[in-house]
Parts: sequence; C-alpha cells; structure tokens
Amino acid sequence: MASVSPSKEVRDEANKCVVELETFAIDNFESNRKLYSALKEVCAAPAYKAEYANGKAPRECTYWMEEQLADYRRKGMELPEEEFQKVVQLQKELASLCTVFQQNISEDKTEVYFSMDALKGVPESVLSGLPRTEAGECTLKMDYPTYHAVMKNCEVASTRQVMARAFTNRAYPANDKVLRDIIEKRHQLAVILGYPSFAHLYISDKMAKTPETAQVFVDELIPKVQKKWAAEAELLKKHLHPSCSLSPAGEVQAYDVPFMINQIKKTLLNVSETEIQEYFPMDATVKALFDIYQSFFDVTFLQVDNGSALWHSDTKTLVVKDNKSGCVLGYIILDLFPREGKYSHACCHSVVPPVLLNEGGNDFSPALAVVIANFPAATAERPALFLHDDVETFFHEFGHAIHSLMGRTRMATFAGTHVKRDFVELPSQMLEEWLWEPEILQSITSHYKTKEALPRALIDAKVASKNAFSGRDTLRQLQFATYSLQIFGLPFSTQPHDDLNTTQLFYDIEPRVMPGLSYDHNTHFESAFGHLTGYAAGYYGYMWSKVFALDLFEYIRSRNGLLDPKMGRHYINCIIGVGGSQDPNDMLTKFLGREPNNEAFLRNIGV
Repeated sequence: MASVSPSKEVRDEANKCVVELETFAIDNFESNRKLYSALKEVCAAPAYKAEYANGKAPRECTYWMEEQLADYRRKGMELPEEEFQKVVQLQKELASLCTVFQQNISEDKTEVYFSMDALKGVPESVLSGLPRTEAGECTLKMDYPTYHAVMKNCEVASTRQVMARAFTNRAYPANDKVLRDIIEKRHQLAVILGYPSFAHLYISDKMAKTPETAQVFVDELIPKVQKKWAAEAELLKKHLHPSCSLSPAGEVQAYDVPFMINQIKKTLLNVSETEIQEYFPMDATVKALFDIYQSFFDVTFLQVDNGSALWHSDTKTLVVKDNKSGCVLGYIILDLFPREGKYSHACCHSVVPPVLLNEGGNDFSPALAVVIANFPAATAERPALFLHDDVETFFHEFGHAIHSLMGRTRMATFAGTHVKRDFVELPSQMLEEWLWEPEILQSITSHYKTKEALPRALIDAKVASKNAFSGRDTLRQLQFATYSLQIFGLPFSTQPHDDLNTTQLFYDIEPRVMPGLSYDHNTHFESAFGHLTGYAAGYYGYMWSKVFALDLFEYIRSRNGLLDPKMGRHYINCIIGVGGSQDPNDMLTKFLGREPNNEAFLRNIGV
C-alpha cells in the first residue's frame, strides 16, 4: 500500500508499518541469538550429522542451514554483546532511512510548464492528456510516459534540457542528506561486522562474492562496449538534427541523445515507435502476452473481477492455474497506470510466497504477486497503447510474478524470487528476448483500429534496429553499476559524512564509462536512484544476470522451445521452480548441460 494507494494518508501509515515490521523482524528473527544458538546446536548434534551429513535428507534442508548460519554470522551473531547491539541499532536506523528515501521519490511533485510551441513534435495523444494552467501552458509531471514522450519526440532543445534537468533532480534536496546518512551508517555497519566496506558485506553472499569481482566484470565489459558506442556517437553527430547542437568540445548533449536516437531510427532505420505503438493496444497485447506465458509455462490465466475491492479500480487480478496438476499456483494483481503518489517506475512485489502445507507432501498454498507499472493511459481519442519498450517492461515484470508463484520450495525463505540478488533478474531479462522474435511480434500485435498485425516490413526493421544503439544502452547500465559499487565501496564510503559528494561521484563516472557526451552538471540523479536502497551495491547484477539470461535464451531458441511447454517444464524444474534452494551455478549447469558463458550476451549486444 505504501507504493500504490491513492490516499496519501494510507501511504504514510503504510510506510510507518513497513518500518515497524522491519524493526519487528530485526528484533525477533535477524538478531535472535537464541535461535542462532539453537541452529548451531542442531548442526553439532550427532543425530543431525547422521541424518543430513550423509546425504539422506533433501539437499534443500542442508543448504538452508548453511545459508542461514552464514547469514546470522554476517549479522554479527558472534560479536560481543555491546558491538552486537550497535549492529541491531544500525539495522533499524537503516530500515527507516531507506523507507524515507523511497517515499521521497514516490511523493516528489516536480512539475514543469511549457507552451504548445515548446512541445512541438510531442504526439497529440500525449498533449491532449496534459492539464493546463490558467495561462494556457501545459503542465508536465515527471511520470515515465510523459518524460519519455518529451525526451524522444520534442523538437525544441531547450524543452528537452529543462525536462531532463527536472527529471534528474527529483527528490532533491530531500534525499541528499538521507543518502549520505545511508552511506555512512552502512559503512559503520560493515566495519563493525569486520568488512572493509558495505559493498564487501552486501556482495559477500551473492554470486560475485566480492565487489572486486563485480567491478572486474563491469570493467572488462566497458572497453568492449565503448568501441560500439564510439561508432554510435559518430552516427549521432553525422546526422545531427537541426534542433541539436554540439558542445564546444564537439560532443553531443546528453539530453539530446534519446531524441536523436528516435530520429535516426525513423529516418535511417525506418522504425517509427509511434507508428508501431498503434499495433500494441494494451488489452489485446496483454492477452496475447498471456498466451505466450500460457504456452511456455503450461498454465492458464483467469481474470477475477474484483478491482473495486482493491486499492484502485484500475487494478486487475489473475488466477494462475497449473495445467498439469490443475492446482492454483497463485494470484497476480496488475496495477499498470500512473497516478500521484504511486511508485513511479515498474516493479513486482512478491507479497505472499508459496508455502508447503504438508511435510512430506507436495501441496502448497497459493502465492500472491503484484505487478506495478506506469504505462500511458487511454485518452478520449484512443485506448491505452504500449510502446515496444513498454511491452518489454511488462513482460519483464510479469516474469518476476511468474517466478514468485512457481518457486515452490520446502523452506519458505527460499520460495519464489528469494534467490541471490545478482541472479534474480535472469528469468525476467531472458523473457524480454521473446519480444524480438519476428513470429512472436506478429502474433502479439493488433492495430487498435484495423486489428491487423504489425506488417512484416516494420517487424523486420524493428528487429534489425535492436542493436543500433546497444552500446549506449549497455554503457548507461554500466554507469549505474559502477556508481552503486563505488558509492558503498572503497575509498568513497570511508569519507566523513559532510564530505560525501554523491553528486560529484556520478559526474566523474559518467564520462569515464561513456565518453563523447556533454553532461549537464546541474543534476542530482542519485537522489531518485531508488535501486540504491534495495539493490545497494548490487546494481551490477542486472548485467551479471543478463549474461546468463541470454545464454539460456539461445539454448531455448536453438531447440525451437519458445512456445514449447516441455522446454518450459525443463526451465521450471531447473531454474525458477527451485527458488533459491540451490546454488545458481548448479541451476545453470543443470539446465544447459554445461558451464554458462558470455558468448550469447556479447553476440546479442552486437559486440
């Protein structure tokens, strides 16, 4: 409710409850030394060793015990009492700070105002939905549909600059001190627990194990991708739009890049995103996307009419049934349109995990997941229409929801998406690749007026454009990955509180990772970088897991398995069906029949 309720009063109370629940969890579970002692005693008992050490018991149980004991040690269970209580207090303070950080982003009310002339090129479908001031100017909020519509289409450079600056100053200055407090307290926590930095603490139980390994992964990718980006940057300069100008150093303005890419796609690659958008009416597209999921995962979706009973009438609820067993896997609630105070990006919340009901049996309680997004809403002239990017986003987040329902494990703490954080994005990123297959694209498109599928010429052009600017897109992700590693790593996080210049750190990283652009230094991107709380130092996990995602996708596609329920069952059994109950490396090897590699990833991004 903190993310979605239309009532500010409810959101505020929900955020208070989040902090109270996290405090309760810290007091009763995460800092429960009696429970830790009991687990150690069990592990040391001869009966446990006789039953578990010789492989008689399910590996999931011993893996859980190993992971749980290691997690307790990371939380300071072996520390002297005084130091341990400092850890507990810091965890509580951080829970509160992280909630405030996210709340400031969601509650940000930044608006900018433009005349119609200043919005030249923005689609009429967007303009018609904008509120007007008494002076007749358009009011633009910082929701993603509005922001991207302006940045990709507006032909007035000053408007793009103002919009970009406003967007990258969301939650500033509200989150400036909050972020510095988070950095300082996370570093204090790590030092007490015996780690050089919070990045070391956070990544110690991930696939990468250390921030050094994660940074090497990122640093090895950067020069490979920079070569691709260099060619893209030259293309931007060669086809500079009349509204764009280079900096004195001959660099493209960073705020012009989305617009220039869109122009080049239209003029050189024959890809008009606004034209393609007409073939993605939301209701028909979502239904077609469900058909893909139903085929591959061998499930059935049934819609329940209960939106009025939930927090907003826009919501839709799905019942998900497994075709093989006939059982209800769970429920997925969709909340897809923007509104004031709502979480401003896209995400999936795993609200209730599937829980084993009978020891020794195979009956689970239904799970519940909520998909939150902010897609363009319907207007008086036409229904809600997806951009292709929106279709990818929906498929991605719905992939998390399916993972939440299908990760059915004996131990609830392993259920659903409770996997290593640098592995959790694999299933959803893999599923995005379905939407670049010509046959799939044709099957899910239907013009909102004529009902015709997207013409093959447009499909071919769209698919051919996939890697046109993959260098830029990948380096942008690597900028974020580098920032999240460094802001919680060494030496940055060791500085005194007032010296933590989180803005300058990002200014320094931007040109180092993606040179050739002129960056605006009147921004505070980090204040609205919501991943800094949940993902902390682990944003690299998006790229890390994408390497594996593309390896799996090529394996499935090469065996004609994109709509094959047998392949889907193999994927469920090896990957998402086991939740976090196995080491991710073992899951991947079992599915592929070999060690994973990055060859498919590099091919996919055109490097």
